[in-house]
Amino acid sequence: MLMIDCYKKIDNNNALSEKTFWEGDYGCENGIVIDSILIECVAQAVAAHYGYQSLMKKEKSPGMGMLVSVDTFDFYHEVFENSKIDIFISKTDRIGAFKLFKGEIRIKDKIMANGNIKIFNPKNKEG
Repeated sequence: MLMIDCYKKIDNNNALSEKTFWEGDYGCENGIVIDSILIECVAQAVAAHYGYQSLMKKEKSPGMGMLVSVDTFDFYHEVFENSKIDIFISKTDRIGAFKLFKGEIRIKDKIMANGNIKIFNPKNKEG
């Protein structure tokens, strides 16, 4: 399942991705996007960020990565079908192969949800 439509690098630690949820898309129930799908959007935005960095370094692959924890994710407003969301990610820390990211879901300038996730990527220990 692909949960982002496009990726826009901001800098080495920050990025913006976009996703439009259409009627009947995976993760939509009764016209509303399920909260856990918004977390998945943040995780996939992080994956796109590392994929882009590997591409720029002419590496074959960013390596395996996985979401290992979700901390303090808050949901302020429901996201409805036929909405385009902006997914902001910001790397806040790293400990070896673990990277900590803050994620924020917005529609226009309205914050819909935000929180922190931890990603494990054994290949990418430095960045």
